[in-house]
Amino acid sequence: QTGALNNLAVSNVGASSSSGLVSITDTLPSGLTATALAGTGWTCVLGTLTCTRSDALGSGTSFPAITLTVNVAGNAPASVTNTAAVSGGGDTNAANNSATDPTSIPPPPDLTVTTTHSGNFVQGQIGATYTITVNNAGATSTTGPVSMMDTLPTGLTATAIIGTGWSCVLGTLTCTRNDALAGGASHPTITLTVNVVANAPASVTNAVTVSGGGEANTANDFANDVTVVSAPPDLTVTKTHSANFVQGQTGATYTITVRNAGGSETTSQATLVDSLPTGLTATAMSGSGWACVLGTLTCTRSDALAAGTSYPAITLTVNVANNALASVTNTVTVSGGGETNASNNSASD
Repeated sequence: QTGALNNLAVSNVGASSSSGLVSITDTLPSGLTATALAGTGWTCVLGTLTCTRSDALGSGTSFPAITLTVNVAGNAPASVTNTAAVSGGGDTNAANNSATDPTSIPPPPDLTVTTTHSGNFVQGQIGATYTITVNNAGATSTTGPVSMMDTLPTGLTATAIIGTGWSCVLGTLTCTRNDALAGGASHPTITLTVNVVANAPASVTNAVTVSGGGEANTANDFANDVTVVSAPPDLTVTKTHSANFVQGQTGATYTITVRNAGGSETTSQATLVDSLPTGLTATAMSGSGWACVLGTLTCTRSDALAAGTSYPAITLTVNVANNALASVTNTVTVSGGGETNASNNSASD
């Protein structure tokens, strides 16, 4: 702290006026440094922390106060005691000529900041978020403006930044506020919303810094949030049958399997459509967890499919016409799930 004030007051508690020179001397404790010493009618010397005057002080009255201005060292102890002594003026009782002033010195405010996210981001994702929190790890309230700045990595693009009580600018990814933050407390969180580019690297790091608030310790004013960026989901499909079909056969079956070959789970409905060739007629279509419509040979489901796993297989049952060709090809396609790669979404059997 700079510019802390101490007031020194000299009083005459005797029965008659003072006479002659009155002198007051202050003894500052370690941790405090005097920067000014003044009082109306007093002649003060900053170097010796001494003030003098020669006018009489009436019984039961006080001289104008002396103001001692000090700076507090960054490593000052938690409590210091300032001592002042007065002499002269014809005083004959020295027993009450000094005073002490114990002064508590709590640590200053100390701003810290954190940035967090939930889960992995995904290439091409829209609306991913970071949560940014500014804390006061010190023992006293902040004073003056507090500023938070975010530095986004390549691969992320900010679309919004907002926090209750914060004044945020999207263009600079900066948020400020002026209200005091008590020691041990946190300001309301800031939410930073970003889009992830389709070719974002597998790992990115978001960086935040905080400043201001009257703090003295800047060693803990920054934080990083390492973020894994997964490949998007990628649906594939396979279709198989067992042995040859026979003209006139009933109850022949195909097995259809949808797999997620991507790096993250699916995020929306998956839809499978089968296209039967001439000579085959569908009689049933079902699979655990699938909603299938025989008339359109379509199956859908909305539950997430983890990367590297498959949904339960779908069984398509068909009858073979008496005049079916010697070879037929059944085709199936899959879509949805939040995938971006449509080049591997069909299979033929």
